[in-house]
This record gives sequence, structure tokens and C-alpha cells, in this order.
Amino acid sequence: MSREGEAGIRKGDGAASSERGFEMDWQRFVDYGIREVLGGKGHLPWLRLFKCLWSIRPERQAVLRVRLVQMLEHYGRNTLVRRQLATLTTRFGIHVEPRTVIGRGLRLPHPTSIVIGRGLRIGERCQLYQQVTLAAAPREHEPFMARVGDDVTIFPGAKFVGEGRVGNRVIVGANAVVADAFGDDVVVGGVPARVIREVRPGERTGSGKPE
Repeated sequence: MSREGEAGIRKGDGAASSERGFEMDWQRFVDYGIREVLGGKGHLPWLRLFKCLWSIRPERQAVLRVRLVQMLEHYGRNTLVRRQLATLTTRFGIHVEPRTVIGRGLRLPHPTSIVIGRGLRIGERCQLYQQVTLAAAPREHEPFMARVGDDVTIFPGAKFVGEGRVGNRVIVGANAVVADAFGDDVVVGGVPARVIREVRPGERTGSGKPE
């Protein structure tokens, strides 16, 4: 790993470090749902979130069910966790480990065939397209490995394997295989992935504006 890559990951860890004690309790579930599913509108959020479990917009329903799995895991409702995981798998082809740390602002524009493995930290305002795989963390990095920083867009078919990780404000090209560490503010692509260029000023990364 290059010194630049190591430095970028250290910076990327900072934003996610507040999530080390991450627990998806009811209040966090509602707060995240308002941001990710209801577009920031908080009127009667619990009722509106319940209705969104059957939303005709799959990008909303998929994110909400991912968060529901995390909340049910927090409260130890294992049977309900398995049922929601089965729904995610059969309806969307999504597999997510319940205790993976995923920062707020998650967006799944086309929620099809997405795998999010165990022992990972994913930053805030990340956008994952279809057929993205974030492989489980190597054992030596347990309990959590910072696989993806804040404000990251991962385009269709990209795969993160082994030591692959990226920092903040990164764009990962379609079908890239990320097997090494990359820092902040870069566009990466290819097999294996390499830096293509730096992110341009004003270029949008991730799912929204940093707070």
C-alpha cells in the first residue's frame, strides 16, 4: 500500500469513528428513515415509514428494510431479522450483514444484487448501484474495517475484496475491482482498480451534500 493510500484511509477513518458504538435503536431508525426514505420530512414519520415498507419505489423500500434489519438485530429479534433478510434476498437480491456499520444517508438507486459483508464500516452519504459487492472484512481487521469512507459513489458491478478500501469523496467506476487502499478525492476504476484522476472541484460524490 502506498503512503498516500495509508494517509487517505487514516483520514477516512475519522468520519466513521463516531460509528464505532453504532447501534440501530428505534430513535436512530426513525432519524435515518426521515433522512434516507422520507427526504427530510418528519411529519408522522413512524407511520409514513411503515407505509414505505410496501412502497412502489424500490430504492426507498430496500434502504428502509436494510435499516429495519439493523434495528431488529439491535433488539435481538432474530426470527424477524431472518424474515427481513429473506425479503431483501428474494425481492431485491440484496444480502447485508445485520451488524455492518452503515452511516446515514445511504442510497441504493437500483437495489438489485448488492452484497454487503460482515465486519465493515461504510461512511455517510454513500451511494451504491446495482451488482456492487463489498466483501466481508479479512479476519485480522475485525470487528470493523473501514471499507468505504464518506460521500462515496460506487457504480454498477464494482467489487471490493481483500484489503480494498477507499477514503472520502471517491468515485468508483463500473466493474472496478478494488483490492488495494485508496485515499480521498480520487476517481478509481479498472481491474485491478487504479487512480484514474482526482475528483474535480464541484464534482458530486456520494448521495448528498455533507452536513
